[in-house]
Amino acid sequence: METQVCQPIRTLQELLDFEKLPVFWKNLVEPIAPRSRSRNLGEHYQVLNFEPGPLVSVANESRPQVLLCHDFKGNYLNDKYINGVQGEDQWVDYRFYNWAAIDVFCYFSHNFVTIPTLQWLNCAHKNGVKVIGTVIVEPGNEPLLRNLLQSDEFMFRVVEALVKVARACQFHGWLLNIECALETSKIQRLCDFVRLLTERCHQEIPDSMVIWYDAVTKDGKVGWQNEVNPANEQFFAACDGIFLNYAWSRKHMERTDAFIREHYPERRLQVYFGIDVFGRSKKAKMNTDATLEEVINAPFSVALFAPGWTYESQESYAEQERLEPDDRNVRFLQTNDRFWNLLWRHLYVRGPTELPLYSSFCLGSGKFYNRLGKTQSNQCWFNLAKQSFQPTIPYTPPIEFETRTDALSHWTHHFDGALDGGSCLKLRNDEHDKRLFACDFTCTNDLIVSYALRRNNPTNVDLALVLKAHSEQRADCLRIVCAGADCHVARRPNEMRAISLRTEHTLQLLKLGAQPQLPLADFINGWEIRYYYLSSELLHDRAGVRIVDIGIKLTKEATAQSADYALLGAIHLQAGFPSHRQEIPDRSKLFFPSVQ
Repeated sequence: METQVCQPIRTLQELLDFEKLPVFWKNLVEPIAPRSRSRNLGEHYQVLNFEPGPLVSVANESRPQVLLCHDFKGNYLNDKYINGVQGEDQWVDYRFYNWAAIDVFCYFSHNFVTIPTLQWLNCAHKNGVKVIGTVIVEPGNEPLLRNLLQSDEFMFRVVEALVKVARACQFHGWLLNIECALETSKIQRLCDFVRLLTERCHQEIPDSMVIWYDAVTKDGKVGWQNEVNPANEQFFAACDGIFLNYAWSRKHMERTDAFIREHYPERRLQVYFGIDVFGRSKKAKMNTDATLEEVINAPFSVALFAPGWTYESQESYAEQERLEPDDRNVRFLQTNDRFWNLLWRHLYVRGPTELPLYSSFCLGSGKFYNRLGKTQSNQCWFNLAKQSFQPTIPYTPPIEFETRTDALSHWTHHFDGALDGGSCLKLRNDEHDKRLFACDFTCTNDLIVSYALRRNNPTNVDLALVLKAHSEQRADCLRIVCAGADCHVARRPNEMRAISLRTEHTLQLLKLGAQPQLPLADFINGWEIRYYYLSSELLHDRAGVRIVDIGIKLTKEATAQSADYALLGAIHLQAGFPSHRQEIPDRSKLFFPSVQ
């Protein structure tokens, strides 16, 4: 294995010798970020609602799971390079960034053992998503499978090697895709292999999982069942879940429902119905939402296969029309964002729950690389490991963003400027508060909030950061507006305007031990920086008050043009200093006026 690239394992011997191979990048894997309980944001997921009432969330394991199986042109492409790639034609590639609705990301290739690449591992982990690799034995590789199962002792060695690979490279388990026939005399050993691998992963890797792909049956034949039945039951019973082939019908689902109710009533959500986004055997592509709805309503879990269709489907047109990279990028983002917006109302999302939170909204590629608004490199680049924490909802598709004026048009990508990285958010619609993150942050230790913005017309446009604080005890919420000094809020009892900190008080935060991601200055390289200190000193039930949503609100004066816009370069939230809050005289004191 070369040291500067991530590679698969192609043979049994290479697998058994894994510990001898120089995989130095395994020490560069970032830990997985914690996420909140699950919420379904409904039809109007883009809009923040401040009506009183309980916050509805569910335990993650109690609702359908979403497994994203990334089969993209064989994989190990630009993503295999540990330090990314550079070049004018390289920055426009497939990027996935709708992590909030994903529970498991499976990196898939047609090699024997697919080890997820560092770029995808860090990208997913940063956004709180567990990653699994793939073990595949395809048609024509019967000798490999027989060799793997030659004896109990050898099988055990293979299991231990797979556990070591996952543990060393810090991912969470395996998808087992066995698609070649096997003698019936070896089926029990194959089941033992699945069971033992699952048990050993659980013992050595917290929260790990092993998923079986529906192909080989109990008779040793390759026969895709498209349902759970006695032909594949023993494999399902031996591991953490089954990924059903994508040629299922309503009858398959009904039979699975009856079988699971009778034999495995506690494991219903460990059945993943496959949907091939390319549309093989089921309605998919831009109609994937209809098939997804059928699965979620059943309810079963879902495995979305080959979501890179949103990129691959545009390639022939881009070549035929000889599109420039910028145009290819817009075309991909348009397709990708339309696709995920269609799915979102059916899905549950999870957001950040641990401070500090920082996001520059970079997608992991760009035409330049900025740091604090200053260009560090003018070269085009692609590196998913540099993707920042992504919003809880999909972006507005770029072309629709330029033409739609309805309230559900929120914010989109901006690749012609950035605070950090290669892109940021652009907003020009001033209707409603637009959701960025569904989250779960306690107010007990106060909050330091900061954000960076840029406006094309500072006289007529302002951009506010809007936080939603929710009191569980009162089933009430508070709208906290962080904006410029001239910002006016409505005279509603559940609304308050936060006070922007003066420069001398932001410097006091540094003395208290704050670790700012944004400069303690009013401006940096053309970007405005705003800081706020939110104090919980007036909250009677501060332990039960939490920040549950973060959004943005654009305001325009009557003289503003429809095309006027603002850019959001970054946001940063960190815990405050309750024992020293008196040293921040212009702090903002959170309170619920309607009940205090």
